[in-house]
Amino acid sequence: MTSFGRHSITHLGTLHGEGTLLIQDGRKLGQVIYEIDGYVDNGGRSANGQIEAESRILHEAFCAEDATIVLESGRCIRVMVSDPQGGATAEISVRGGFPL
Repeated sequence: MTSFGRHSITHLGTLHGEGTLLIQDGRKLGQVIYEIDGYVDNGGRSANGQIEAESRILHEAFCAEDATIVLESGRCIRVMVSDPQGGATAEISVRGGFPL
């Protein structure tokens, strides 16, 4: 746990591995490598991290505004992908539940 005055953040854990990236209509974009950290901050949960994939895949997910990573376990995590700016990595924010 990290404390900043009366403000504290608790790290819940990290998920990392390979998964499949889908966009809104369920269309499969391709494989990604992900690393996502979950936190509790003032009683609310949040999760964010980074994914790696071909730049075309990341750009298409960014343009779609809503994507899903299907983990090897079959669990699904809804994410918003930041602008990869032509690169092979992008920041992500988890929307909805985080499985930690």
